[in-house]
Amino acid sequence: MGPLYAEIEIDAPREVIYEYLLDISTRPRIFGDSISDFRLLRLDTHGTGAGARFRFKRRSAWVDTSITAVEPPRRISERGATGRLNRNLTGTEWEIEEAANGISLVRLSYWVEPHGVYRHFHRLTGGSRWYGRQLRLAVRRLREQVEADRMEADRITVAGGNRFETGVL
Repeated sequence: MGPLYAEIEIDAPREVIYEYLLDISTRPRIFGDSISDFRLLRLDTHGTGAGARFRFKRRSAWVDTSITAVEPPRRISERGATGRLNRNLTGTEWEIEEAANGISLVRLSYWVEPHGVYRHFHRLTGGSRWYGRQLRLAVRRLREQVEADRMEADRITVAGGNRFETGVL
């Protein structure tokens, strides 16, 4: 499936947007209520190698994603897997272009390479329409967060972390 695209103009310098997106712990704020059970894969949430695991609510499928490549301050690439036994490969690209008037254009691309029977399942269930709608909502939320200067990160659980409040992560 895909790639699917969503674009939006944001009234902020692209360096600010890039730094916000480079922290993977901001994804729950960006994707909102379309994802649940968000967990970090390591303590360092910033830069190449940072990863997360979460579940799409409608699909009830787990998704693993990690930042694999960056081109400051233009592009952030994420790769991962989803579906049963993580057989379906996924990719997410965040591209940020700056116009002469200080407005930045953010383009979000997402694709899934289904494996086996899931190739037909995605076509029959209208998965691309749902994912496309979620991408459009995500870039709108990104614009709201950046333009309102609400770019603090929430406290997120780390996979395999301490379950009890002891002060130790």
